[in-house]
Amino acid sequence: MDRITHGIYPPGSLIPTEQEFAAEFGSARATVNRALTSLAERGVVERRRRVGTRVVLGLEPRTQQVSLPVFRDLVEERGGRFSFRFLGPVERPVPAEVQERLFQSDPQDIVEHCTLICSDDTVICAERRWTDTSALPALTEEVMTSTTANEWLACHAAISLCEQVISARRAGEVEADRMLRCPADTPVLVYDSTLWIKTQPVSRTLHCFAPGFEMDRPIG
Repeated sequence: MDRITHGIYPPGSLIPTEQEFAAEFGSARATVNRALTSLAERGVVERRRRVGTRVVLGLEPRTQQVSLPVFRDLVEERGGRFSFRFLGPVERPVPAEVQERLFQSDPQDIVEHCTLICSDDTVICAERRWTDTSALPALTEEVMTSTTANEWLACHAAISLCEQVISARRAGEVEADRMLRCPADTPVLVYDSTLWIKTQPVSRTLHCFAPGFEMDRPIG
């Protein structure tokens, strides 16, 4: 995306093949395929079998700021009292899939924090968020003790894209069972979001909702 934005791959041009990208970046072809598929779904490139992947003609850099929904509004619109408990940083290696999502970040700059989102003092969501601290230096632990990262980003960050995948997972698979106080094999709704600022992904989040909770809007 950075190369497209800076005109290295201008509109209408064919970009390298999956095999060429895999060789350049030392990645598996499946990883390259997922990245190109994501760009195609966002309307940045067009993929044609036996032709290749071409940058869309007339493509303009994304400059609009995305408006992120926030948990406070979600809770209060339902008549609940919003609160949260910031659990602080987690000292464990950054998962490979997170490093893949935050591909422009130095793994040493990526920090995981956990937060519990509550309605009327009942936990409705366990949040696991990985943030590139060099890209978002103002989002400090001190800030996250007084407001959620979700709300801070909605108010203070120029988010240009929110990529999101919604799935049902076992609570133990996403390490949310202890936070949600449910058995590891309990199925939970998971919103997997990656936030971008211009051409850089800066935050990846797993919002794991408590069993029985119904969601009717995306959350970043």
